[in-house]
Amino acid sequence: MGNLTFDSVHVGDTLPSISNTVTQETFWKNAVASFDYNPVHCDPEWVATAQPFGIPVTVAHGMMTMSFMVTVATNWAVPSMLKVSKMTSRFTKPVPAGTIVICSGSVTEKHIISPGKNFVIVDLKAESQDGELLGMCEARVVFPD
Repeated sequence: MGNLTFDSVHVGDTLPSISNTVTQETFWKNAVASFDYNPVHCDPEWVATAQPFGIPVTVAHGMMTMSFMVTVATNWAVPSMLKVSKMTSRFTKPVPAGTIVICSGSVTEKHIISPGKNFVIVDLKAESQDGELLGMCEARVVFPD
């Protein structure tokens, strides 16, 4: 995509999307990385009986879904030495094992403050392979120029 500058980025620009297929093994690895061993993510036998989300299967950690979304922004920003300075996320649906999580983003706002403080807002979303919205994230990307 080349070296991004504040002047080269426009509202409406889309970022390259990514996809990840999540499995129970993915959940276990994420539990180790995050120290979040909640049985809703890690114990298929317990979830089959308890069904805390109304489904008999484990679901992804919300922070894992968020990390997939922000990867879209960092893959776009970091090669140009841009910085993601703030994020807000919302999760709309549990993500069961076997889901293909497709994340995409677009520039929705551009803010001229001063050199080194100019930023854009990137809206990110995570969807299932069936087009169901799984989560949304807003990321602020600051330009050093």
